[in-house]
This record gives sequence, structure tokens and C-alpha cells, in this order.
Amino acid sequence: MNISSLLDQHYCYALDRQFLLADLIEGLDWHYDVSTGVLSFGDRYHFQAEILGTEAEADATWLWSWANEMSFFHPERIQTALKMKQWGEEADIPELTEPCLSLESIDGHTLGMIAVGEQLGQAYYRGPHAGGAVLLLIVEPQIPWSVENSLQRIITVFPQIISEREVENHQVALRHYLNHYGFEPEETGNTIIVRQQEQVVLRASFDEFHRLQELKTSIL
Repeated sequence: MNISSLLDQHYCYALDRQFLLADLIEGLDWHYDVSTGVLSFGDRYHFQAEILGTEAEADATWLWSWANEMSFFHPERIQTALKMKQWGEEADIPELTEPCLSLESIDGHTLGMIAVGEQLGQAYYRGPHAGGAVLLLIVEPQIPWSVENSLQRIITVFPQIISEREVENHQVALRHYLNHYGFEPEETGNTIIVRQQEQVVLRASFDEFHRLQELKTSIL
């Protein structure tokens, strides 16, 4: 397992969560109280959040929160970062265990998406500040957003993502996106199908490079 394959698995679902968060907090200022762990957006939303790490513009580096000896973060604010470190040690993923990393190799967005994809948090927020940014993972149990028709959302968001952003393996990305929403896709060769009430409601075909060729839907 490596960072690239993890990102392929989680990218679409994590970005989906980021779209939902962006719609929710659009136009609102942010504030994080490190003493209470509350991330606020204006006076409207208040979420519990943990610190994954920080990005520094001066030397273009990422520093994990558990390695930030200068900030003296309370242990409760870095629990998820420590879980990811332990997981990295077990799975031999150096990006999760090295204290400081170049932003040319990885950034907070990538690590935030992996945390969300692994369901360690609901979404993440990159809070800019003078000299860099802090990456905050929202761990609030409930967020005031809703997806009424998850399959409809998938067939709307997935083509948008792969057309606007670089996704290496479309087939893996769609399979895991469906899994994240509770679907059990059937996969044969370069084809993925989803059934509801024994009727095929989604069929996706991919080329030899696992790029999407065709996506057909018939939502019940």
C-alpha cells in the first residue's frame, strides 16, 4: 500500500465531502480555538476538529502535528494524526511516519483526503494564516448536510471530478466511491455495474488503461 493507491481509493468520496462542506460554509470566516478544539465558521457553525499538521511557506514543508514540538498541542487535538502515524508504521507508509515532508512530494490536501476516506473525520479544512496553513480534520459526529439520493450524487459528481482533476485509475476510484456510499458494485474485467431490486441502475465501462469510456444510469 502506498499514498498514490490510497488516494485513488479515497479521492472521489473525500472530494465529495469537501464539496458539501464548501457549500455549507461559503462566505463564512473561520476560527479555530486550539484550547477547546472547536472550529467555527462565522457564528453559524461550530465543529469539533483536530489538527493533522501545518504547511509552511518559507521552506515549503508539511509538519505533522505530533511532531510540532514548538506548539505544545494538547494530546486530544492530535489523536487522528497519531492514529495515521501508527497505521503508517504498520503498513510501511513513510509519508505517514516522517515528521516533516516536502510540499513537492505531498501536501495537506492529500493527507486530509486520506483521513476523510478512511472515515477518521467528516471533512477537512485548510485554514490559511500568515506564513502557511493549518490542516484541520472535522471529527464532529454530525454535520448539517444531507444527500437525498446517493447514486444520483455519484453519477453527477464522478464525471465532474475526472474531467476537472487528475485521477490515475478511474475504475478503482469509482468502485471505492460506490463502496463509500454503501453500494456493492459488481466488477467484471473493465466493467462495473450496480443493481437495485435486481435491476441494473449503473453500468460503467473502462478502457485498457482504466479510464472511463461510458457511464450509463437508470435510477429507480
